[in-house]
Amino acid sequence: MLVEALLEVLLEWGLAGLLLAAFTESFISPVLPDMILIPLALTNPQNAVYYGLATTFASILGGLVGYLIGIKIGLPATRKFIPAKYLDKITRTIQENAVWTIFLAALSPIPYKFISITAGALKINMPVFLVISFLGRAKRFLLEGILIYYFGPQAVEMFTHHKHDTLIISLLAVFVIGIVAYIIKRSKKTDAALDKL
Repeated sequence: MLVEALLEVLLEWGLAGLLLAAFTESFISPVLPDMILIPLALTNPQNAVYYGLATTFASILGGLVGYLIGIKIGLPATRKFIPAKYLDKITRTIQENAVWTIFLAALSPIPYKFISITAGALKINMPVFLVISFLGRAKRFLLEGILIYYFGPQAVEMFTHHKHDTLIISLLAVFVIGIVAYIIKRSKKTDAALDKL
C-alpha cells in the first residue's frame, strides 16, 4: 500500500520523481525506476531517450551512495539490511568475479541496492564498480528509453513478452565476452612466459 502511494506521488512529480526513484532505488527505495520511466516515456516519447539516460545516471549516483554505505558499515553489518538469501549468494559471486556479478546484477531482478552495498562492503575497486554499473544500468534504462522512442507502446509489449529472452541473450553475451577475455588474458600470459625463455 505504501509503495503504491509512493509510486503515485513520484509519477505526479514527473522527471523529478523519476530521478528521485532512480537515485534512491540504488541504495534504499523499494520503487523500481522502470515503473516511472515507462509511463513518463510513453507520455512524452520524444524525450524517452533523455529519460532513459537521466535514469541511468541517477541510478549510478545512487549506486555510489550504496557503495559508500557498504564501506561504512562493513560486511558483517550488511546482514542487518540485506536478506541472507541475497547476501550469501552475492558475496560468494562477487568474490569469485566482481565485474560480471555487478554487470548482471545491474540488469537482473536482484535489487541493485544489495549489489551496491555489498560491493562497498567487499571494497571492490570503485572505478570498476562505477563503469560496470553504468554498462548494466544503461542496458536496462537507456534501452527502455530508446525502444519507447522508436516503437512507442509496442515497446512495452516487447519488454513484457521478451524479458526472459533478453536476459538469456544478455547472459550468453556476457559468457562469450568472458571466454574471449579469458583466452586473451591466457594468451598474454603464455606470450610473456615465452619471452622470458
